[in-house]
Amino acid sequence: MTEWCATTSLERDEPMSASASRVERWLLVEHRGAWGPASVPSSRLPLAVARALGATAATARARLLLLRRPAGVDCGEGRWVFAVNSRPGAEQVLARHITDDDELLTLVPPYGPAPEGWHVVDEPLLLVCTHGRHDRCCATRGRPVAKALAAAHPRTTWECSHVGGDRFAANLIVLPEGLYLGRLEADDVVGIVAALAAGELPAKHLRGRSSLPLPTQAAQAFAREQLGRWGRDDLAPLEQEHAGPDAWRVRLGGSPTVDVVVRYDRTGDGSTHVLTCGAEEAKHAAVFRLVGLLALA
Repeated sequence: MTEWCATTSLERDEPMSASASRVERWLLVEHRGAWGPASVPSSRLPLAVARALGATAATARARLLLLRRPAGVDCGEGRWVFAVNSRPGAEQVLARHITDDDELLTLVPPYGPAPEGWHVVDEPLLLVCTHGRHDRCCATRGRPVAKALAAAHPRTTWECSHVGGDRFAANLIVLPEGLYLGRLEADDVVGIVAALAAGELPAKHLRGRSSLPLPTQAAQAFAREQLGRWGRDDLAPLEQEHAGPDAWRVRLGGSPTVDVVVRYDRTGDGSTHVLTCGAEEAKHAAVFRLVGLLALA
């Protein structure tokens, strides 16, 4: 019997912290219908358009994702394209609506002031991974979450292609910050998003922030757990430096300032596991370990 990666990850209580893919810029392109198994499926896009978008994203050093509206949400004509900056202090979502796919061939996504043809989006974008051809857990667990979220936020909710961490499905990315949330359920996602808007991070669902290095994501997670500081703006990163082989010291701001030392454990719990539903072999699930935490006066 084939194992479901999200089920086995939950059963062994695998930590989710420090698992947000490292991304500072995003290029999001609406593309309706079924998606193929590739991380960025392109089989239903004209070949020239698919190649152009890939080259554009690479030049901009942006993560390319495809979007579609959840079932039952009106799509309208044309495509929406978003250029998102998740870098701390420069967070922004810019949008453009196109009606001619030839525009995608020469697209130049902006990651600063909005040029002509683009406008600022003031509300967060809510992206739920439902890429079932890449991993069935994403579709099975993601689609009910996307449907529930779209009922409350129809303008800003999108289904998206592969974001990483399939075994933590259902996964949600909140942009522009690049917050990754995992193991969401349809019954609780609307409340969690409301709490986020009020400045509170969900302790049981936070994977990390994409614009931060993984050691800093881990340090923040350990500090939040130890100190109970789950405010959205708490524990802003100030500095990260090496502290030995596979170890880092991270200083986090606030009152008090906190120094955290973390270590990357490449073998995790020592056992191998199926990390995606389509994996051909089991692997170790690496994790970060807390070495020390010191609150500074």
